[in-house]
Amino acid sequence: MKKSTVRQLLESDDLVVGISELSKMTEVSPRQLRYWEEKGYIESIDTENKGNRRYRLPVVVKVEMIKSYLDEGFTLTTAVEKAQEQQRDIHQAKILFHLIYRGINTFNDRYTTVHLAGFEGEEELLLIRDQLTEKVYFEVLPKNYSLSNDDLSNFMKNNEG
Repeated sequence: MKKSTVRQLLESDDLVVGISELSKMTEVSPRQLRYWEEKGYIESIDTENKGNRRYRLPVVVKVEMIKSYLDEGFTLTTAVEKAQEQQRDIHQAKILFHLIYRGINTFNDRYTTVHLAGFEGEEELLLIRDQLTEKVYFEVLPKNYSLSNDDLSNFMKNNEG
């Protein structure tokens, strides 16, 4: 499935769940979900029949976050505030990552690299995870640099030694 298709699905109003499905997925009772909606903490899709509440994917995620904070011992009000902050942070990270992400590759079935570019200045950034040792490294690269297997091998030898 193409990236744009996945993005379209995630941002689509077609991905919705009913209150009973949401309750089962998050282990939050339908009664509690209705209460949260009444308080304005979550929002269902407006339907002509108010008895059949339906929720978009971001609400599913928000409910899961609220439940997680409640399980950690926070009050409902604090859990909602923390979930809203977390959703704002995730949204900003998504925007940032979309601006700088150039690609991901695996070398020699061992190293995973994430290529980031589009920064002010001429440098680009390569994040490297060694799957064997689980260590993470970074390398600053010149603009439009194309990393080869030999380059990566030399970099890893220099960092492991």
